Amino acid sequence: MITDTRSKRVLVADDEPQVRGVLARLLEEEGFEVVAAASDGVEAAELALQHSPDAVLMDLRMPNLGGIDATRRIHARQPDVRVVVLSAYEDPALKEEARNAGASMFLVKGCLASELVDALSG
Repeated sequence: MITDTRSKRVLVADDEPQVRGVLARLLEEEGFEVVAAASDGVEAAELALQHSPDAVLMDLRMPNLGGIDATRRIHARQPDVRVVVLSAYEDPALKEEARNAGASMFLVKGCLASELVDALSG
């Protein structure tokens, strides 16, 4: 079931520009407002403070600061921000580490759009 996404403000963080663009377009088509896009974890944490999104779609592996550490930073400063980690790797240890850092969900790239929407909607 897809939840109402009106007024859901989302930050997209992925080091691949094309992936960021595709994810942003998909989310906008689903009714989200993409307030910012980050190319690494440092930028994601900074933009989260600047834009106060409702949710962050966070890539796991990024330069400068990875998604787990960025999630930890965001969660420490903004505990109400929902962080959904998106990874190319389906690894139970990484999933557990992401949850311990404050991630609400852990999805594998290639998941259904409806899963992504549901995860970000809460």
